[in-house]
Amino acid sequence: MNTLSDLRSLLGETMRKVMDGEMSVEQAKAVAMVAGEVNATARLEVDMARATDGDFRGSGFIDVEPRIPLREPLRRIAGQ
Repeated sequence: MNTLSDLRSLLGETMRKVMDGEMSVEQAKAVAMVAGEVNATARLEVDMARATDGDFRGSGFIDVEPRIPLREPLRRIAGQ
């Protein structure tokens, strides 16, 4: 699983398997717990992108490009 789309596909497949009787509810709960942890890390990437005005590129799990061009880092003014 490399992207958010992969996670969604896995969760959809998990739901299908439970409904078809191919996977137990307990197994599906374990998948959902792990997916929740993965989702929490994705939220951290979103928070970081917000905190850096979109300059943060992240891990690639969330497939987006920064909405603003990357800018030069701020430089300290001499004497401050």
